[in-house]
Amino acid sequence: MSFPTSSVIAERTIVLYNQHVVPRLTQRNKVIGISAAVAMSLFYMINKALTPPKKLRHIRYVSILTILRSVLSGEPYWDRAYRIYKPIIDDPNNHDGLYLEYNRAGWEVYICNPDVAKEMLMNQGNFLCTTTTDIYPKLDIPEEAKNTLTDKFMGGPNIGFLNGHQWKTQRKMANPAFHRSMPVRLFGELTIEMFKVMETMGETINFSNLTERWTLDALGKAGFGFNFNAIQDQHSPWVRTYDICNVGIRDPFFFVFPKFDKKYLWLFPKRKLIHDELDRFVHMLQEVIDTKRLSLKDKDYKNEALEENEKDLLTLLIESENRGEGAMTDEELMSNLRFFFIAGHDTTSSALSFAIHHLAQNPDIQQKAREEAIDILGDEPVDVLPTLQETKNMTYINQIILETLRINGPLPTIVPRWTTKDTQLAGTFIPKDIPVNVNLFNIHHSEKLWKDSHVFNPDRFKGEENKSAFLAFGYGGRQCIGMNFSFNEQRVMISMMLRKFTWSTPEKSIHKNGVITDGFIAFTPRNLDINFKKRY
Repeated sequence: MSFPTSSVIAERTIVLYNQHVVPRLTQRNKVIGISAAVAMSLFYMINKALTPPKKLRHIRYVSILTILRSVLSGEPYWDRAYRIYKPIIDDPNNHDGLYLEYNRAGWEVYICNPDVAKEMLMNQGNFLCTTTTDIYPKLDIPEEAKNTLTDKFMGGPNIGFLNGHQWKTQRKMANPAFHRSMPVRLFGELTIEMFKVMETMGETINFSNLTERWTLDALGKAGFGFNFNAIQDQHSPWVRTYDICNVGIRDPFFFVFPKFDKKYLWLFPKRKLIHDELDRFVHMLQEVIDTKRLSLKDKDYKNEALEENEKDLLTLLIESENRGEGAMTDEELMSNLRFFFIAGHDTTSSALSFAIHHLAQNPDIQQKAREEAIDILGDEPVDVLPTLQETKNMTYINQIILETLRINGPLPTIVPRWTTKDTQLAGTFIPKDIPVNVNLFNIHHSEKLWKDSHVFNPDRFKGEENKSAFLAFGYGGRQCIGMNFSFNEQRVMISMMLRKFTWSTPEKSIHKNGVITDGFIAFTPRNLDINFKKRY
């Protein structure tokens, strides 16, 4: 005779309590009663996550209590990774580079070996059964996480999360927008606009705030044909609403415990206001789509922010629909626009801020990069707009971008996959229906792959030796579609800034001894203050 486990008993108790006890409570005691239900639910979730199931216990794991203590204490991800993960991944006896951690979808296998990561991302492995389906498709949003703030912002039927035919259809429609001639002139003009704003801000500037506004305008004009006016007006409705939503998404508590972002949301009135702001943001985006549809009825319509014959992403998606080459429903179109805000705005904004921080901390590297920018663009005391060809010649600046993405990549992991069959990774058995992920931060900081991994050193990318272990944009057929777009944004802004300014970290900055980050599923520097001095 078998007996139910403690997790099963806890789950049954919670169900009975919610169904039979809470409804019978008086209004006066209901808050206390529901609070007790919340506490029981929290206990159940933690109890369930204390130990992996038997089928996964051959893989070493990180205790959820260790992670919870770290997250709730506000420990930066860098410190947590170096304290908890690096001893695991740099252990000479850990040949497979795998470990387990409990996440929203349950116990998740994390890969910290670049060769194994590529094997998984290419859907090639030593499988123990044979079918023609993908072995590692992207994981669906867990049911308990649906309609949370994060899901409402990033989830849905978009190019980032779909699989199979649906993904291929959307990718085909979006490809032209990212394979045309890059709008480097637009990036340069926005940088000059940013310089003018910096003139009014004094010597010390919150640069992370400025890059968020710069990339918002770059995405708006190049992606949607819409001017958010974020650089000029930091209090614009778009900046205000988007910032509020972004802060909400970065809250680790609601990401780890999604039930509190839905069923028990009423206990967190401030969180409810963020949900309301996201609804407002979606409504504003719908107005952008509706305006674009009306504009395209005019055969002479042109996005004035782009070069001749260039078209923004939203225009291309709607035109392909009008030509019958493929159509996105309103839900799909809206979902993709929200996704591109995260993929095309937040990551590049953070990468630029991290790069400026590291150049502030390393004046010798900053000067070497400046010499390259001057060699390509000249040293005349005027703002110069780089051409696409000139950005291709920025070898050392490109190494700085790569090293920044290695040491402080905005995304610590990729979108999770899951196993559709029993399989093996690096000789380790992985059962069917298990979430699988790649920990980019751990790969990019492993001493097995990068000597003195904590040191900012662009010369790592001087040759091809280390590039095989660099996975900031993913790998294989689903590598980030906006990779070249982001690279060109960064090359243009950094090169123009090197000619215009020298900069350093203020003595009293919180970042003086290492960058402090905010975020959980994506990182950004916390209020990055930089001292700028004009060169002309």
